[in-house]
Amino acid sequence: PPYGRIKRSQAKKLSALGYKIIMWDVVAKDWMATISEETCLSNILNNSVNGSIIVMHDSMKAFKNLKYALPRVLEHFSSKGFQFKKIEF
Repeated sequence: PPYGRIKRSQAKKLSALGYKIIMWDVVAKDWMATISEETCLSNILNNSVNGSIIVMHDSMKAFKNLKYALPRVLEHFSSKGFQFKKIEF
């Protein structure tokens, strides 16, 4: 959910419609113009653990940081034996 927040009434309505709510635990802050590409990368690497769900944004504001951080995140965790999988229900 946006901002990692959802009201109980929203969750109930979405559940009734058959949606599954997936929460995330690491936010890259990639949209913030005030942080460097390296800080964006550090936000992810320093706060992720096995099973983390990382939020990055597909937007013009985030593009510079996303373009820099994403390949490095994938390389870093792949080299440590982590796998990236879609969430199955």
